[in-house]
Amino acid sequence: MRKSYLLFCAVSATLMAGAAQAVKPPITEAESADTNAARDAYATSRRASPYDVNFNSAAARLDAYNAFQSALPKGAMAAGGVTHAEHWQAIGPAPIVGGQTPTFNVTSRSLVTGRVTAIAIDATDNAVFIGGAQGGVWRTLNDGGTWTPLTDYLGSLAVGAIALDPAAHQPNQATLYLGTGEGNFAGDSYFGVGIYKSTNSGQTWSGPYGGALMTGRSVLTIAVDSTNSSVVLAGTSSGIAGEAGVTNPTLLARGIFRSTDGGVTWTKVTAGNNPVGKIAQDPNTPLRWWAAMSPVAPTALGGLLKSEDGGLTWAAVDGVATGLPAITFAGATIRSNLTLTTATPGNASAVTLYFGTSQQTPTANNGRVYKSSDDGATWTHVTAAEYFCYPQCFYDQPLLVEPGAPNTFYTGGGGYEVADGVPLGLFSRSVDGGTTFDEKIRSDDGTTALHADMHAIATWPGQPNRIWVGNDGGVWRSDDRGDNWVDVNSNLALTQFSGCDLHPTQFGGALGGTQDNGTNAWLGTSAWAHSDDGDGGFAAIDHTTPTQVAHTYFNQTNNLMGVAAAYVGLAAGPNDYIGFAGAFTNDPNPDYNNGLILSDNVLFYAPFILDRNNTTTMYFGTNHLNKAVDFFNKAAVSTSTLQIYTQLNGGATITTAVPPSAYTGAISAIETVPSVLAGDSQIIFVGSDNGRVFRSVDSGATFQEVDAGGPLGLFVSNILVDPRNPQIVYQSRSGFSAGLPARNVRKSIDGGTTWNDAASGLPNVPVNAIAFDPAFPNQLWAGTDVGMYLSTDGGDSWIPYNEGIPNVAVFDVKSNPATHTVLACTHGRGAFILNTDAIFIDGFDGL
Repeated sequence: MRKSYLLFCAVSATLMAGAAQAVKPPITEAESADTNAARDAYATSRRASPYDVNFNSAAARLDAYNAFQSALPKGAMAAGGVTHAEHWQAIGPAPIVGGQTPTFNVTSRSLVTGRVTAIAIDATDNAVFIGGAQGGVWRTLNDGGTWTPLTDYLGSLAVGAIALDPAAHQPNQATLYLGTGEGNFAGDSYFGVGIYKSTNSGQTWSGPYGGALMTGRSVLTIAVDSTNSSVVLAGTSSGIAGEAGVTNPTLLARGIFRSTDGGVTWTKVTAGNNPVGKIAQDPNTPLRWWAAMSPVAPTALGGLLKSEDGGLTWAAVDGVATGLPAITFAGATIRSNLTLTTATPGNASAVTLYFGTSQQTPTANNGRVYKSSDDGATWTHVTAAEYFCYPQCFYDQPLLVEPGAPNTFYTGGGGYEVADGVPLGLFSRSVDGGTTFDEKIRSDDGTTALHADMHAIATWPGQPNRIWVGNDGGVWRSDDRGDNWVDVNSNLALTQFSGCDLHPTQFGGALGGTQDNGTNAWLGTSAWAHSDDGDGGFAAIDHTTPTQVAHTYFNQTNNLMGVAAAYVGLAAGPNDYIGFAGAFTNDPNPDYNNGLILSDNVLFYAPFILDRNNTTTMYFGTNHLNKAVDFFNKAAVSTSTLQIYTQLNGGATITTAVPPSAYTGAISAIETVPSVLAGDSQIIFVGSDNGRVFRSVDSGATFQEVDAGGPLGLFVSNILVDPRNPQIVYQSRSGFSAGLPARNVRKSIDGGTTWNDAASGLPNVPVNAIAFDPAFPNQLWAGTDVGMYLSTDGGDSWIPYNEGIPNVAVFDVKSNPATHTVLACTHGRGAFILNTDAIFIDGFDGL
């Protein structure tokens, strides 16, 4: 039987001292399918093209990367006598201390980083290679004691697969293949640019190869022929990056590809357009290959395929072999995986195969495993592994059978908890061929535990008791088949930020929300402290009283929305967030909604800001603009009878969903104008996910649309009012316009009444955030999907300024004139800071 544990990894209800209760929602690591759909919808609204659903955003992103690399200068620059000569410095997290891993029967939380999607082990060099979701390939030569990044400036840092040529090699001369594009079907699973190859253990790379066939896809599996290094097989899957549900005929079909020249040229060898989960060579019969396929149409070839001619032709095994039903498309994403071994490698003993699929039944997508002990001729249902990947089989589905030991079998999944009586298998081991399973989430010695959401499992060649796993929190190793775990995240910097903020006066102070790793605080070292659990969104530090901090979890209509608050500044831990100003469905007080309307349309990462003039006032965006006066005091003592928020605009929604965008019309950006009016802001701007901008000149009593001629449908990611001159207003757009010149930054010089494009030099990619330079007037920074850009002339022109930052998407940018710093928070390689060497302009007293 499978042993399971009930573990809430994030937030349980917290009670505040005194008569009033401030209740926090129970945030769990195992998110529902609806929650994942909300995340995907958010990513789609930020990265699809509203003008053309068939627009090839993957090709546009590659064009932008190439333009970025060729543009000069990349680092120091001079314009108009104003010089920038600084380089970006990595500040971590490397790693997050006290991350959100289980604490039940564990002495302490673990170190964590971001999502690890692939692992390959080279026993010759005692090397382990891991790949990040958008963090590139890293190598350790000392069992995870330290790591070195190997691919920071390749065309894509999204890793789907890493494979080693099994042929013997000289020290530090392994042949390594890197498949770009993450294939985990999440909204932030970025597409890739093909396959790179290294013949010196990752020190240098050639490629990308197969780009014409693979750009915009993910390469989720690569296998090198053990008898002929020239023959390489690869399988492509979907790279989403906001294209969930977007039909794009410009992307070539997914499937199995074959190379006969060591990965330089490729030929597609399967028909159709079906994602591939795993390709493996039969250990006894080298011409026989196996592949796990993901049917995405009723006429798909199948779920488990076999080739008897070295991968040239393929036939379905499921629905044909005894005991293995057909894996068919049933209107839902099907994902499949496989693993195989013989009892004595190199001998004629029968091959044992385990085939895992998300398709539990023709209509259920909860996870099922089948096993064959006779070379795939007959199959049995492994009943004890039922639900092994529930509830996120599209996202978490690694399998591994121990080489040479067919009865030792591992499964990976998503959750920590029992839901509706269903055991969730984050990481499980069977030593009796699948008859029974034990969960191996935490060490028997009680020292550490695994993070949720498993993506990769690997064993050490020749020492199968040594296993390595990768998940949403990084990488762990075990030297005893999972009985005990060693956290080896050491100096890995793979954190995927969603939003961040800088401390108003303290250099070495920041707060940021991250994907699946909560909200975290920078205290001036590369190791960040874990501040709060859940899925971190936007974050804010009160610029008047920095001991007051706030952040959002994920937000979802009819589930959860609002802001959590703490009162000890960057020192706050999960138990210090004693205020939750919001609404959630399982609230013990059904009428306790703080004034928010839980049925409102809301973005997965909902925007909120503290008022520029009075930071005790907070604005939170749904499709209403919600205002909370005396926010921090009220959040701390909120009860079912205390209304914190009021809806502006007379209680009416500000935005609506209008063509050409099918988005919700939820607010995506908020800005207040510095005002001489004490304690309030008279002028307020909001932007929406469908590209509309509104302005209020009467403190929110009414709103009128401005910039009606702007790029309708293009997500408004940021609005900034110049504190030196409130007539100057900028907005950034996240998404792809119809073409160049880009329309992703716009500017008004009359307080928002009229607008013009201000994006010359920017590529046609999402601009996720903008910020004013902390030292020089008329200068701006832009964080894009290909890195950082700088304008020294008020947006008239832009140049790349990425010296020190890898090729990764920058999701948020903040600047601070008091500390002369700019903060760039990336979605895959942590955070970077630019110190402008204490250059300061007199009279510039804040942003």
